[in-house]
Amino acid sequence: MAEQTVLNEAEKTAALAGAWRRGTKIEFRGEDEFHQCWYPVALSSAVPKGALIGAPFLDGRVIVYRTSDGVVHVKSAYCRHLGADLSVGRLVDDRIQCPFHFWRYDSTGACTEVPAGDPPPPYARLFSYPTAESLGIVWAFNGETPLHPAPHFEQGASESALMIDAFRNPLPMHVDSSIVFLNSFDLQHFRVVHGMPIEVDLSQVREHENTLSYEARVSTPEFGDVIQMRKLWGVNTVTIASETKGRKLYLMHSLCPVGPNATQGFLVNATPADCASDGEGELRALLAQSRDYSLRLVNEDAPIFDTLSFRRDNLTASDRFLAHGIRYVRQYPRAHPGREMIR
Repeated sequence: MAEQTVLNEAEKTAALAGAWRRGTKIEFRGEDEFHQCWYPVALSSAVPKGALIGAPFLDGRVIVYRTSDGVVHVKSAYCRHLGADLSVGRLVDDRIQCPFHFWRYDSTGACTEVPAGDPPPPYARLFSYPTAESLGIVWAFNGETPLHPAPHFEQGASESALMIDAFRNPLPMHVDSSIVFLNSFDLQHFRVVHGMPIEVDLSQVREHENTLSYEARVSTPEFGDVIQMRKLWGVNTVTIASETKGRKLYLMHSLCPVGPNATQGFLVNATPADCASDGEGELRALLAQSRDYSLRLVNEDAPIFDTLSFRRDNLTASDRFLAHGIRYVRQYPRAHPGREMIR
């Protein structure tokens, strides 16, 4: 009997030793790489024709500008001469003019003019990111060829027929964007933090090569019981389509890494602009309510994410969908073709 008691104590000691070791710290990005996604870099409204602005992007900086034909461009921010930040320069005849020595670059990224009279060096070229506009957002794809279209709402929801409210989260979050994205899989979190009971039939989750979609039955304080059709784009964007108060309502939340352990969020709320049954004031009131809803979720999460030390530690049965999300994010393709150009 005494021997059995000693054995039990030894087992307890071994168990406690294991209890004081936290789970695996997950590196979602890989070494010096970022996921190959469409990332939001600016609001379309912030880039009128002739505008040239700078923006943090991944672990560096890009410029965003719109030429006279209305086309928006995203390129590496630093001049290939001595590294001046081109966002401090200006557009001259649709060409970027460096503020330091007035070198000029065309829309392909090539240097076309050196005012000192020398021929432009053959390698004096900016990195050009694939660029798109949708939902009031300027997007840049981290790669040379996009893996999927830029995020948009469901088929039939033409942007020209929508009233759109696009905005940036006022402050960046101090956390990896992948961890924020995992909220889309974290059903426990929605229930206990946001007060939103949520049900997802995991057998009906549809995973494609670069997107994932599912139906969620959600109860929200703002809109009551709704069915949300959720679509995840890459590993940084979620679009949601639902119906509330007899109207279609669309939401989007997208994330962009903007430095070491920092994430900038962009949000969109939209509804059909047909005012035949509802006045414009009612539609704007619905979008304002939707904005408040989106910001409530962001603000409730902010103190958690800003202090989080994320590890895959002790998961429970309720974390089945979250565990799937962690695998999905970790397996998603990564690259960083512009690394030397944007930093």
